[in-house]
Amino acid sequence: MRKTLVVLTFALTCVMAQGAHAAIKFKRFPHCPDGLVSKKTCECHRGTSGRYHFCHTGYYCDTGSGKCSK
Repeated sequence: MRKTLVVLTFALTCVMAQGAHAAIKFKRFPHCPDGLVSKKTCECHRGTSGRYHFCHTGYYCDTGSGKCSK
């Protein structure tokens, strides 16, 4: 009986942690404006497509190509 309780507790803990892990793994950032990036981290999107690259402060976001460069 005790082993069953331990296994059920472990399984429940894993299921609860899975949702928290997904929230961290798929974290989204705000969209970058075209040009010099002033935010710590943002997503440089190409037009309205779903493709993007992460941009950091001091980089340039080109919304025409969706790329971030120094």
